[in-house]
Amino acid sequence: MSFEEDPCNIDAEASVTEKFRASVTKFTFSTPCQPQVNPAATTVDSSELPTLRRSSRVKAVTSRKLEIKRDVDALISTSPAKRKRKAPDASLSKNSIKKHKRGYAPPETYAHLSPLTDCLAYGLDVVFCGINPGRMSAQRGHHFAHPSNHFWKCLHQSGFTSRLLPPSEDSSLPTTFKIGLTDLVDRPSKEASELSSSERASSVPVLLSKLALHRPRFLCLVGISNWEIVEEALLQMSTGPSKASVPPKASKTSKTSRASQASPKNNIGLQPFKLCYSAIAGPASDNSANISETLIFVVPSTSGLVVQYQLPAKVKLFAQLKSLVDQPPSELDTSEMKRITVPHDP
Repeated sequence: MSFEEDPCNIDAEASVTEKFRASVTKFTFSTPCQPQVNPAATTVDSSELPTLRRSSRVKAVTSRKLEIKRDVDALISTSPAKRKRKAPDASLSKNSIKKHKRGYAPPETYAHLSPLTDCLAYGLDVVFCGINPGRMSAQRGHHFAHPSNHFWKCLHQSGFTSRLLPPSEDSSLPTTFKIGLTDLVDRPSKEASELSSSERASSVPVLLSKLALHRPRFLCLVGISNWEIVEEALLQMSTGPSKASVPPKASKTSKTSRASQASPKNNIGLQPFKLCYSAIAGPASDNSANISETLIFVVPSTSGLVVQYQLPAKVKLFAQLKSLVDQPPSELDTSEMKRITVPHDP
């Protein structure tokens, strides 16, 4: 059986196809500005294509931006304040950045704080002298009361006290451990840098009067700057052999020795000065009445802000002082030390 296509069906399908094409043609569109290119042409002359130009407004804005940029660059390049930024140095640490010190503060700044009471008695082994009471110490009424201060740790770890004492027990030091506490300047402040140099210098005679009255074996100045103020006053009071009695070579050596003693490295430890007192009658039952001189020892500030000397280094210096205190006075040779005669004020 064979199948033959019906001509009528073919005509009907063609008619449907033509109608579909006609309907699609209605939706065909073209861009008016698009150039009509002859498909038959194999080459196109670029000069015949339309040229698309920017508007004058766009050109003006772009030109103005370029002018502003050139003016700003010229201003920056000629400005005297221009400085090249240096890359941060990775070798710098937090400890190497020094904290800015406070400036002088007049007494009325801390007039609401009261001075501390000295913890002193006659014939003590050592008297520790701070620069001045800190703000927290004045508020609590006890020496070296700030939690970050290393004084009480140094005192215990060096062997001066049998246990770690709290600042509230500072008044027990003279009777229990033969240790005294005082300050060069009475008035409190947040930092020692808020005191003037003249204020410190004028307090030295007051300190010497306290020492002449109580006559400790050792005076320990807490703080290198504390010692520098006291040393300047002592140099004006020192006595010794005349220059004529010293041979030239020995005199030269003596100058070298004094120069080395004045260097920062020798501003800690035992100092070449001794405070000498006239003989007075002490308590009949107290052998300490025979004390006729006080030696000077210097340690760095025990404040936690002092990073040049960490706690182990401070403890080591306190231990050196403790070893000197433990020696009998007859075993300490003080013959080469400068004599500072301190008058006793009854």
